[in-house]
Amino acid sequence: MFEGELDIVFPTEWNRRYFSWFHSMEESSFRRALQYSFKELTKNLENPELVFWFITVEGEPQILLFGYAIPDEKAKSFYLDTFAVKRRGEGIGDIVMKFLIHWAQTKHYQVIVLDTELRDEKGIPLQHFYAKHGFETVSISETNITMKRML
Repeated sequence: MFEGELDIVFPTEWNRRYFSWFHSMEESSFRRALQYSFKELTKNLENPELVFWFITVEGEPQILLFGYAIPDEKAKSFYLDTFAVKRRGEGIGDIVMKFLIHWAQTKHYQVIVLDTELRDEKGIPLQHFYAKHGFETVSISETNITMKRML
């Protein structure tokens, strides 16, 4: 289990440091097809509902999280677009996921939705990680799993 101090960085503006962190996290976590282009990232940053966090340990980014509100007629919904973890097996991802769920509840979201794969690039079954945090599978295709967690 993780022992140490986590800091959450809430970028208020996009600068070279945050772009470097973002790029580093994406390269270590996702194959090229899943990485954002600068244009795509810039478009996402214009969203007023965007939540963008870096979680650092000793000043180095270890987790990248971003998501945003999505339209849903039935419930106020938050879409978890990206959740990338560098240091695995220490419980940092669990800590941040619990924090995200609590944060979403305080913002009166009723559901968190995400898309994932059966296994990530390193062969890790991500569906199990999310299920452990109360997410249920909504649909499965050949390449994608959609999950949601009611709050």
